[in-house]
Amino acid sequence: MTKYILLPLLSLHLLYADFSGGEVSLGVFSHAPSGQASYTLPLTGTATSADLEDTLGWSNAQDLVFKAYIEHPLPFIPNVKLGYTQLSHDGTQNVTLFSWGDIIDFTGTLESALSINMTDITFYYELLDNWVEIDAGLTARYLSGDIDSTTPVQRAQVNFSSWVPMFYAKTRFNFPTTDDISLQAELNAISYSDITLYDYEISARYTFMMGLGLEAGYKVIHIDSDDLNSGLKSDMDFKGFYGAIVWDF
Repeated sequence: MTKYILLPLLSLHLLYADFSGGEVSLGVFSHAPSGQASYTLPLTGTATSADLEDTLGWSNAQDLVFKAYIEHPLPFIPNVKLGYTQLSHDGTQNVTLFSWGDIIDFTGTLESALSINMTDITFYYELLDNWVEIDAGLTARYLSGDIDSTTPVQRAQVNFSSWVPMFYAKTRFNFPTTDDISLQAELNAISYSDITLYDYEISARYTFMMGLGLEAGYKVIHIDSDDLNSGLKSDMDFKGFYGAIVWDF
């Protein structure tokens, strides 16, 4: 009778130990914007292709990035990664004959702001797991935000939100001579219909003790779409360095 009680308890203990494996990181992404965006209402038929830096006056900004990986030993069932990235920019610029939504041929001082939130749910498999780690899977990304333009007498805001499926891949190289240093590359990407969306990061990590470490690298986010909202066209890049605190448990 004892063995029939102990065996299930032992199995549950081992299963719980494997389920508790994973990784959490929280960091800051310092990003510079580039590219263009325009917003046309159906009745106006005109819009300025606004350069994010020269026309809108956006410059470097810092925002939070979060990632969590949850891994388990069950065959055929994918592991899970959760991610959140925030992008925000604002600027004030003198413009000439600027058109955006309800704002038509405005000349003067323009204030503008961008807010983007990207929430990821990724299902992936470990294809290789030793001193070289390779993961592959699919990401469901919820992309939402708004672009706001304001003159002394008018305000035009366009909101957008969309679920976007993406391919996911990650490679991590653990130096065989030490467990403290590793290099990593991670990618999400998709291109179909009127949208091309990708992001990637290349980073290095140093682990101190008990799985705690620091990670630093370079991150790129590209959003090219005519389909986020009717009349909104965007071809935007956000690039820069990031740093994060990591706990590998």
